[in-house]
Formats: sequence, C-alpha cells, structure tokens
Amino acid sequence: MRRVGIRIGSPLDFSRYEGMENDRFVLRSMTDEIMYELMELSGQEYVDIYAARAKEVIADGESVQAAAAAQAA
Repeated sequence: MRRVGIRIGSPLDFSRYEGMENDRFVLRSMTDEIMYELMELSGQEYVDIYAARAKEVIADGESVQAAAAAQAA
C-alpha cells in the first residue's frame, strides 16, 4: 500500500495584475509564477515547453529538456 501525501504551498497573490486580465503577457507571467510554485512543491524540474510540443518531441525520440533548451536559444 502506498501513502498519499498532500503539500500545500503559500497563497499566491495576483492583486498586482488587477485590471490587466486581458493582457496575454500578464496571463503568461501569472502562469509562469504558478508553474514555478508547483515545481517547488513537487520537486520536479520545470521545462518551459507546452504539452503539445512535448508530445511531438517525445514521439520523435528527443529529450524534452533538450527541446526546451533549443527553443530558448
């Protein structure tokens, strides 16, 4: 039998973005902040690549980390 655990992080405050919810750059900043906090809680490495692209990369036999690094360059 496996134990199930729950980790709860600190509350995130996005009030500084009030009134800017239609700005795609603001939405991306918020998403990045959420993903970073999830990475911290999970202990997993954050890879800045969307799931659809990650599936393509895996199907091609390439490393997701390598694809993300190439995309950032």
